[in-house]
Amino acid sequence: MDSAKLSSHSKDINGFNMTNYIRDSFGVRQLRKFAVAMLACLMVLLLATQASASLDQFAGRWVNADSATRGVTTLEITVSDSDATVQAWGSCVPTDCDWGAVQAVAYAPDVSSDIASTALALTAGFDPGFAETLMVIRPDGDQLSVQTFTRFKDSSGRSNYAAEYSFVKEAGVVPEGQTPEGGLPPEGQTPEGGLPEVALPAPRLISPVDGVVFYHYPRTTTLAWEPVEGADIYGVEIDCFHCCQSGQWCTDVGDTYRVVDLLNTTSYTFDFVGAQPGRWRAWAISPSGEIGEKSAWWGFEYTQ
Repeated sequence: MDSAKLSSHSKDINGFNMTNYIRDSFGVRQLRKFAVAMLACLMVLLLATQASASLDQFAGRWVNADSATRGVTTLEITVSDSDATVQAWGSCVPTDCDWGAVQAVAYAPDVSSDIASTALALTAGFDPGFAETLMVIRPDGDQLSVQTFTRFKDSSGRSNYAAEYSFVKEAGVVPEGQTPEGGLPPEGQTPEGGLPEVALPAPRLISPVDGVVFYHYPRTTTLAWEPVEGADIYGVEIDCFHCCQSGQWCTDVGDTYRVVDLLNTTSYTFDFVGAQPGRWRAWAISPSGEIGEKSAWWGFEYTQ
C-alpha cells in the first residue's frame, strides 16, 4: 500500500467516517441494499410499536407533571369501546377552571385498523367562548404527551399560541363504584359509607351574551343566569384583560380580579373597570356549602 493510500486509510479509521467505511466495505450497490434493509427494519419496529397501542391506555385521570403550570392542569379521559371523552381543567385561582367534557376523536395507524386496539392519538376541541383550543394527546411511555393550540376569538389582541405538556396518571385514584379494597359499596353510598352529594350543575348564563360589545358609559353591567335546582346561593367571578398584567387575563397569571359569592339572587350588578375586554362565569352552591360546576367563561368588551 503506497503512502497516500495508507494516509487516507488511517484518516478514515481515526475519524471513523461510517459512510466511507460502509461504502468501501460493501460497494455502492451493496450500500443501497443495506440502506433498504435498514429502512425495512425501522418500519417493522414502528409497526410493532403501533400494534401495541390501544385506546384503553388513555383512560384515567391525569395530572400535569409540572405542578406550577399556568396551563392545563388535569385531564380525565373516559373510554367506552371505540369512543373517548376528555374533560380538562385549566389553572385558575382559587380553584382550577373546568373546561367541561367533550367527545374526543381517536386516530389509528391506518384506515383498516381497529380504533379500540390500535389508537395512537386523540384530539379534543374546547371552546370557552373567548377562544378555541385544539388538544392533541399521545402516549409517551407511562405518561401522556399533550399539545394545545389556542386561537383567540375576542378582540383582546392576544397572539394565538401553542403549548406542550407532560401528564402522569394520578396515583391512588379509586375506580368509580369501588372501594379501595376493590369491593362494591352499598347502593346509594360512598365507599366511606356516607350518602353521596351530587355536584350541582353549572348555571345557564343569560346575559350579557358571550362576545357582546358595549358602547355606553358608565360601564354598569348586570350579570344574569338561570336558577339551579337544589342551589342555596350563587357565586360569580369577573375577569379582566390588562388589569393584573398587560396582555393577560388575571386568571392566566394566577391572580383574581373579582369573586363574589353568597349571592341569594340570580343576578349581580357592578361597574366594570375600563374600556377593555372582560369575562364572567357563575356557579351554584348547595345548602351544605358544596360548590357546583362552574359555567364556561362568557366574554364582553367596553369601548369607552
